[in-house]
Amino acid sequence: MNILIVDDEEEILKMLKRHLELEGYDVSTTPDPFEAVELMKENLFNMVVSDIRMPGMSGVELLRELRSVNPLVNIIIITGYSNMSYVVDCLASGAVDYFTKPIRDMDLFLQVIGETQKRVERWTNAMEIGKSYEKAAS
Repeated sequence: MNILIVDDEEEILKMLKRHLELEGYDVSTTPDPFEAVELMKENLFNMVVSDIRMPGMSGVELLRELRSVNPLVNIIIITGYSNMSYVVDCLASGAVDYFTKPIRDMDLFLQVIGETQKRVERWTNAMEIGKSYEKAAS
């Protein structure tokens, strides 16, 4: 499972990357939301963990940009701000979950990542089955 982390705080990038790599995930990071869009075009990440407030592009805007490249991407939002309107915007735009920073319950965060991975695997399997049926029908 490949995961992209987008956050303008270097310490958050390092901490999340370390925890996720210890769990066996392939992790890429960037502090730049514009670079995140380019990385998505190159790699089609299955999962993205993104800050909601970054210079140049909000997390909601980034979420929409990433989903335009890969509609099936699963995005988890992290935020240091308690403004519920941002959270509601993110969830309404397709984020699968959100956490406040600093992430105090890393076990819960990793559990959500694991559940999201299972969802991606289920979708991937369903698409493969669909391709098999299409091939058999033709």
